[in-house]
Amino acid sequence: MGRLTGKVAIVTGGASGIGAATVRRFAEEGARVVCADIADQAGERVVATVRDAGGEAAYCHADVGTLAEVEAMVAFAVDTYGGLDVIHNNAYWTGGGYVGELDPEIWERSLRIMLTGVFYGMRAAIPRMLARGGGSIINTSSVEGLYGGILGSPYNTAKGGMINLTRSVALEYGRKNIRANCICPGAVVTPALEQLASFGGRSLDDVAAMHALGRNLRPAEIANVALFLASDESSAITGAAIVADGGLTSGLNVGGFPPYGG
Repeated sequence: MGRLTGKVAIVTGGASGIGAATVRRFAEEGARVVCADIADQAGERVVATVRDAGGEAAYCHADVGTLAEVEAMVAFAVDTYGGLDVIHNNAYWTGGGYVGELDPEIWERSLRIMLTGVFYGMRAAIPRMLARGGGSIINTSSVEGLYGGILGSPYNTAKGGMINLTRSVALEYGRKNIRANCICPGAVVTPALEQLASFGGRSLDDVAAMHALGRNLRPAEIANVALFLASDESSAITGAAIVADGGLTSGLNVGGFPPYGG
């Protein structure tokens, strides 16, 4: 039996990157998975790959910044598979700029998708999880939710707020067997990272060199962390912000010394 056999899961932002890897990983371990996104064709392709591999998955169009669509997404999972045990709130959108010049619409949309959207996901999922006797909530934050950053205040603020929102849910619902945790990845090779490198001051190779492992991370590596948090193996863990960053935030190395063997 797989580690998620018998469980029903939703993954938002499931059409690409970490979300797509998580949809596939959950299905490999026996979950019935709803892949939710606004990129319908890409989402359907992810579902097709799961089904081709013998897994169970269904696609649902959902804009996580709209409460009615999030509620419909959760209802779709329950109607399709009979309940809900896991939700991975992973959908992402952001813009940036210096705070004194930042377009308020970019600020508001970034927080609506990455913070309010997570609130909507948890708000809709919790009653369904209570009906099942518990569940696991997983939210994709970032190491940038732990630190400030230049030109990235909407992203940093949303990801930082998400961590304390997650802790609040862990405290409120732990006695009802609902666990809530965040994953804080470092630089993961996704379209978002490639876009950042295209107009940022560092190449992908430069970013890779900042990690203790000497490389950027793969979406599947973050999906494995999500799998652990979704499974009963992590039954003692709630309210945590798990850093999975390849050593990116391990230290400043002000002295500039090379790593061993480097």
